[in-house]
Amino acid sequence: MISVSGKNWNERKLNNRIIEKISLDNKFSYDLSKLVLNRNYSVSELNDIKYEFDLINPFSKNRDFLNAKELLINIIKKKGLVLVYGDYDVDGVSSTAILVNFFNHLNHPNYYIIPNRFSDGYGPNLKLIKKNLKKNTKIVIFLDCGSNSTNIISFLKKKNIKILIIDHHHINKKLDSDLNIINPMKNPKDYMKQNICAAALTFYLINLLNDKLKKKINIYDFLFFALLGTICDLMPLRYSNKHLSKIALNRFNKIENLGIKQLLNFLSFKRSINFTDISYSIGPMLNSPGRIKNANLSVELLCSSNLSRIKKIIEEIQFLNVKRKKLEKSCIKLINLKKYENNDEVIFEVNKLFHEGVLGIIAGKLKDKLNKPAFVITDSLGIYKGSARSTDKFRLNELINKLLNLGLIESGGGHDMAAGFLVKKEKLKKVREYINTAYQKLKKNHVFYYDFKKLLPNKDSSIFNDLKKLEPYGIENQQPLFLFENLRSIKTKVINSQHINCVLKNKQNRSFQSIAFDAVNTPIGNYLMNYKKNFSLIGTIDQYFWDGKKKNQIIVKDLLI
Repeated sequence: MISVSGKNWNERKLNNRIIEKISLDNKFSYDLSKLVLNRNYSVSELNDIKYEFDLINPFSKNRDFLNAKELLINIIKKKGLVLVYGDYDVDGVSSTAILVNFFNHLNHPNYYIIPNRFSDGYGPNLKLIKKNLKKNTKIVIFLDCGSNSTNIISFLKKKNIKILIIDHHHINKKLDSDLNIINPMKNPKDYMKQNICAAALTFYLINLLNDKLKKKINIYDFLFFALLGTICDLMPLRYSNKHLSKIALNRFNKIENLGIKQLLNFLSFKRSINFTDISYSIGPMLNSPGRIKNANLSVELLCSSNLSRIKKIIEEIQFLNVKRKKLEKSCIKLINLKKYENNDEVIFEVNKLFHEGVLGIIAGKLKDKLNKPAFVITDSLGIYKGSARSTDKFRLNELINKLLNLGLIESGGGHDMAAGFLVKKEKLKKVREYINTAYQKLKKNHVFYYDFKKLLPNKDSSIFNDLKKLEPYGIENQQPLFLFENLRSIKTKVINSQHINCVLKNKQNRSFQSIAFDAVNTPIGNYLMNYKKNFSLIGTIDQYFWDGKKKNQIIVKDLLI
């Protein structure tokens, strides 16, 4: 079935006997059984749905973690001064907060550096380190960066300063055999062949250290930081990532960190939060200082014990977050999306007026709007700086490495869903051509899948409970997509000049609230606003709280006329 947005939709076909067996063996509903089969859940993942588990550290016997644990124990015993060098995104900030809070709890001497996005760039910066390196520093711990920083590693080694790298980005260069590094890309088999963000890796290391040192820390504070990094850095929410995230959300009420508690209070979360709250409220707040000013503000928020200072930081972060939203809107207005709607090209936008602090967010919004990879580029002091966001079908890590090997970009890095790069002006055209060729080869005969047909649910439907069991949702564990047939759109209205809210009504006269995000001036939005006949809809079923009451809605993804 071809949709109004040009996608070819099919239902995922399953063997009915297998569905019934899963249902019988696990005491799942028929719908839930279909959903877990569609996602190819393992036995351990099925058990995670059925039972409540305590946190399991999957790296208790991993050699990289054991080496790092012994290294830090020796540093702690000798009271050696620690420098923590983090990245400026949520994962880097969360990782830094984990280590700084842990060392502060031990009363162990430490200090941290977070580079400035605009003046220092991504990753370890030698000038920044030389400028801030304190005398008697015994170890530098790089978080969410450092895997390819051979010049800085060499500099620190000459000074007899120990190095520990906790990262999850692709390793482009051969590593020294004696380098202490925790990175799933180093040997994927040792990390369950799964990308795990720096905050989660740091959490697991601190968990091992705490077991050894037997210090009374609130492990749930650190677990929440790991959750922030996992969701905001677009990690695949399967296996250990999903296990960690589920426990963190369920133990939400055990958080004691003053900065987090005040931030949640400011955001008026008077209930248990969910993955959507982190993706669209908490994460963007913590991310905004690093995108507009300096990420040190966010680290300070998460590490301070001064209530008055924390409240001032939150006010400043809110100001920066509002500014960030305005910048995003002004940049997106500069883009003509209609030229991408019915062709096989990636979104590739170059504009000197784009603010480099919001390139990644713009790319993410464009990717979500048109469901195709987005590359957003601006002129940054003579070199063109780009940020990319992709779908799970078009992996950026391999693409960036090929562009590097061909000499088409000057530098670049990231992971499969998000990446950044630098490119010279004269090579922009060739970069675009190469990316489009790669995308078109992949997209040929590409089919989009929904889970199964569904009637508009009533408020007591078991589907809400089934969907709750699959949370948290994210990469590789997407919210289930359903086909709803024979609907009409009534009581339509535009929200914030961006989104379209309408009541859907089916042939049985059952009505249901729905929303189509960022749908204004798109084919989907135009049909919802103007089409008066029956249509079918691809969408997710969402449950949320408003004014203390539980609400249900369908999030519209596509229409079939």
